[in-house]
Amino acid sequence: MQDYRRLFKYLKPYIPVVLGAAACTAVVTVCTLFIAPLAGYAFKAIGDKDLGLLNWTALGVIGFYFLKGLFTYGQEYLSYFVANRVIIDLRVQLYEHLQALSLDFYGRWHTGELISRMMNDITVIQNTILISFTAIVPQTVLLAGLLIYIFWLNWRLSLLTLIALPLIVQAIRMFASELRRISERVQQKTADITEHVHETVSQIRIVKAFTMEREESAKFRRENVKSLGIVMKAVQILSTQSPVIALLQASAAVGIVWFGGQQIIAGSLTLPQLISFATALGIMTDPGSTLSKAFTIFAQGMASVKRVFELLDIKPTVVNAPDAAALPQLRGAVEFRELSFAYEEERVLSGISLSVRPGEALALVGRTGAGKSTLVNLIPRFYDPTAGQVLIDGRDLKQVTLESLRRQIAIVPQEIALFHGTIRENIGYGQPEAGIAEITEAAKKANAHAFIAALPRGYETEVGERGAKLSGGERQRIAIARAVLRDPKILILDEATSSLDAETEALIREALEELMRGRTTFIIAHRLYTVEKADRVAVLEKGRLAELGPHRELLARNGIYKRLYELQFQPASGRQE
Repeated sequence: MQDYRRLFKYLKPYIPVVLGAAACTAVVTVCTLFIAPLAGYAFKAIGDKDLGLLNWTALGVIGFYFLKGLFTYGQEYLSYFVANRVIIDLRVQLYEHLQALSLDFYGRWHTGELISRMMNDITVIQNTILISFTAIVPQTVLLAGLLIYIFWLNWRLSLLTLIALPLIVQAIRMFASELRRISERVQQKTADITEHVHETVSQIRIVKAFTMEREESAKFRRENVKSLGIVMKAVQILSTQSPVIALLQASAAVGIVWFGGQQIIAGSLTLPQLISFATALGIMTDPGSTLSKAFTIFAQGMASVKRVFELLDIKPTVVNAPDAAALPQLRGAVEFRELSFAYEEERVLSGISLSVRPGEALALVGRTGAGKSTLVNLIPRFYDPTAGQVLIDGRDLKQVTLESLRRQIAIVPQEIALFHGTIRENIGYGQPEAGIAEITEAAKKANAHAFIAALPRGYETEVGERGAKLSGGERQRIAIARAVLRDPKILILDEATSSLDAETEALIREALEELMRGRTTFIIAHRLYTVEKADRVAVLEKGRLAELGPHRELLARNGIYKRLYELQFQPASGRQE
């Protein structure tokens, strides 16, 4: 219930609308309550052969049903408005929260799981809020009103009714508790299936290349069959719940008619009174049945509420310090001071001390897992070091705001990821205020303007999902243009290893040289050309800085770099140069 109370805090901005829905609920309840005594008056009119009373009773029933319908519309309209507004607020908050979380979070959570919680669980919560407004609250009020009325009518019959009521309530609670437990498993399995779809669709080329379509389909079928097994357990509970509660209700009704019949025979109760009582009980079966189903949905919703708030309660590990200051215009001097870093228990970097001058190009080389990517990821504070410091222009990065730091850094990753949209939007990503003239100039410097201008729609060409409509070389040049437009003082390049034709590679090299000019550049190097052009080369070995110096000087030392050169770079140069 704590999670549910927390959920309803999102209602505060919409209290006037909630009060409007409550007012409509009150009118609907009053109209429904008047129907039971009117039924008694109708039978009295028939028994007394009073045509006038019968006419007024008939008009009264129609009038109250008309008012009930009118205010039911208002109640449902306002309830749906509030529920949808709350869900929008919650979904936006969850999305903003995911954007604020640090990269280490995304290393632990699957994308499909996050999508499932944002879409599937939020939808379930929406249904939970709706059922609360349109069923639980109004039907509970109606049930309370009917109970007051039947006690006023005949307290002996009402006590008999209350003997059955706790049994019905307890049955509902038992079914709801079991459904909540199963619903958590259903939602988790839904997240697993979503993750499988996301993974296989995003990696469809690999699936097809390794002819794994049949195996992936079989795996998907197995996951859905497992999901069906869990869902059918919920269906078993639902299918058992309805007849059990119906049996309890029918038993109560039979008992009441039997006891009421005895009272009529004894003369302590009239037939119109019994008719009114029975009508009230008949009306009570509807809120009773509705509440039974509503609490089932409520129990399922609580599982989703728990899953969403579990995400919202996760705190980012990289945040601005309370006294963080905005970073002024950089010169670009970067220093790693006794730097160490570990992913949970796995140490990746140890005791690295390294200074990079403004405008210097530093190539980072080393075997896979040596820590190259981790080192450059510490510069924009994607992670914080476990020990030691990263300083830019002498300032500890933990003492400056993240936004002011990252706005002066540009990254061209190895895996070029473009967003669904136009070429113009992708080049201007991160610089929304940039006009087409600035975007075009950036594209020219990235050697991308010529191929863009040749496209039928030019800069308004849609790139497709992750840039699928463009070649690898075209995607790289758009990524370079994006970095050019940002005009950073610090540049991070993860040199691409994809096969490119000689002409495209020359264009990209020229664009990168233009981009690097006058900027402090860190390059995770995969090619001989890069290490030869860099001012210095840093060699990482098992998370430590093993060697540092210009390319030719390191070759002359005949050490680790020389061996890496012979294994990694020399064969490549033999093919390319």
